[in-house]
Order: sequence, then structure tokens, then C-alpha cells
Amino acid sequence: MGVRGGRAEARTRKSAVTREKIMEAAAELMVERGGTDFQMMEVSSRCEMSKGSLYYYFADKGELVRAVMDRSVEALVDAVERVVADAPSAADSILGLVRALAEALRPGGPLMLAMLGSGTSATGAPAVEGPRLARVLAILTAQLERAKGEGLVREDADSRLCAAAVAGAFLVFEHVAPDGAPESVEALTQRILDLALFGVGTERGRAVFLG
Repeated sequence: MGVRGGRAEARTRKSAVTREKIMEAAAELMVERGGTDFQMMEVSSRCEMSKGSLYYYFADKGELVRAVMDRSVEALVDAVERVVADAPSAADSILGLVRALAEALRPGGPLMLAMLGSGTSATGAPAVEGPRLARVLAILTAQLERAKGEGLVREDADSRLCAAAVAGAFLVFEHVAPDGAPESVEALTQRILDLALFGVGTERGRAVFLG
């Protein structure tokens, strides 16, 4: 690699580090404020850089919030893939996956705040990064299928629908969270798994609704 190539690579690395620093500062402000009610000047001040330099990396606050969301989704996908790679059984894998979702999508966390701050979809749900979250759903679906082979999930269960229901529960959790102190990741994980694995219906209820 020539001198010019080396300098270009160094500039690219520096740019990536600076972008990461800016996104981290924005995420911190979002968590502190409980939303996206912050000014770009506050971000530049926290990063000890000029406002003009900040706009070199992000055209406006909307773009920055979107970048924070994308960064958080990437971290979630990485965490999910590590869980699956390390889990010795479907049970360990599913438990780890739900914990990762609970941690990433907790109310007041950077990902949830960024999703809410970046607008809503046509259905009124928080805007999300489709392809990467679809990857998370695909992994969870595959692990539920794996669990069937271990006798942990009913053979006739719709794994894809169950995976979507579990992930969807986290997306709306802030609207149904218990009053009082924030729920721990472990407690939320157990509640979601209980609902997914045991449901809400009694034998009489199943007879009435399903015939």
C-alpha cells in the first residue's frame, strides 16, 4: 500500500471512530432525556467538536437518530448470533435470545427511544430496520423449530408466528409495563417466556374459542 493509500485508510478509521463517538453521545442524551428531545449543539458540545464538524458527519438530527437506531439493531443482531453460536441446546438458545431482546428493546433504552423518535410505520408501530430485525425473527424461528426436536415445543406450533409474537411483545412493552420501578431484564424474560410457552387460555377457554 502506498503513502496515499495509507493516509486514506487512516482517515477512514478516524471518520468511523468520530461517527461512533457522535452516536454514543446522542444515545446518552436520549437515555437521559427519555426521548429524542435534544439539540445537535448539545451533541457537538459533548463530543468537544464544532457544530459544523458535526454536520459533516450527520446532515440533521433525524439522520443521527436513525444512525443510533441502526447501530443498536446491529448490536442486537450480533448479540443474537453469538447466543446461537454458543448455546449447547435449544433451551439455552431461546432463553439467551429472549434475554438479548429484553435488553435491547427495554423501555428507555437507546434502541426503543430511537425507534419511537424516528417516526412510525403505516401501521402505527415504531419504525424499525426491516432486514436486520427479520434476521432476528428468522433465528428465533429456527431455534423454536429446533426445540420441537428436543420435546420443548409442540410439533404443531407455528414457530414463525410465535417468534413474531415474542418480538412484538417487546415493541409494545412500554404500553403494558407494570407500574412502579422498571422491570429487570431477567423478570421480563421470564414473563415473556411464560406467556409464549403456557399461553393464557384454560382447557375450557380453548374449547370455547377453538372448538
